[in-house]
Amino acid sequence: PAIRAAAPQRPAALHMSAGRRAKLGALAAAAAAVSSQAAVAAEAKSTPWAYSTFLEAVETNQIEKVSFSADGKQCLSIDKDGNRHETLVLPEQSAELIKLLVSKGVVFAVQPPSQPSTFGAIAGVLGNLAFPLLIIGGLAFLQRRSGGMGGGMNPLDLGKSKSKIQMEPQTGVTFDDVAGCDGSKFELTEVVEFLKNPSKYSALGAKIPRGVIMEGPPGTGKTLLARAVAGE
Repeated sequence: PAIRAAAPQRPAALHMSAGRRAKLGALAAAAAAVSSQAAVAAEAKSTPWAYSTFLEAVETNQIEKVSFSADGKQCLSIDKDGNRHETLVLPEQSAELIKLLVSKGVVFAVQPPSQPSTFGAIAGVLGNLAFPLLIIGGLAFLQRRSGGMGGGMNPLDLGKSKSKIQMEPQTGVTFDDVAGCDGSKFELTEVVEFLKNPSKYSALGAKIPRGVIMEGPPGTGKTLLARAVAGE
């Protein structure tokens, strides 16, 4: 009877040991997956190499693959052990390096340039337009503010000349009001006659002057002569 009473308890013990084994197996599989991911992550990391070290590795046939960046200033090499190495390359060194890779039978390629996203392109355009729009908005605000305050200077009128052209200016000054400067008055009298009767001089082949330059120290009557020409 003691043997019969102990016999039904054995399947329960076997069932519990199988469950523990399943749990332990699952934990072992998870640990293996984590360790494999850590190994892959460790392998994905690249170590920097000097250019001389990279050339020595290529010469000794330790490099399997080489990938150049789009601008040709950096290359990523993979050695026989699967390790990754980054090396900076000068533009004038690229031609010699490619010849060396071809002679050693190393597979190499160039990475395509990264394409900017649509959102990045739109953000760049908006960033370039933000400053001009801010200036235009500020000028419009100042214009409205100056108009609401009953006049004042308009920011949009900066640089505009306020002078007015008079077809018949009345300066009240003639050549008779200028004392001295006989030679200058004689030459300016010819200019005035040319402007009054251009056909008379055009018939002789003369051309209308584009302007007159008067030079001299201050106080010698340059401004008075200019007013006299306008008055005549």
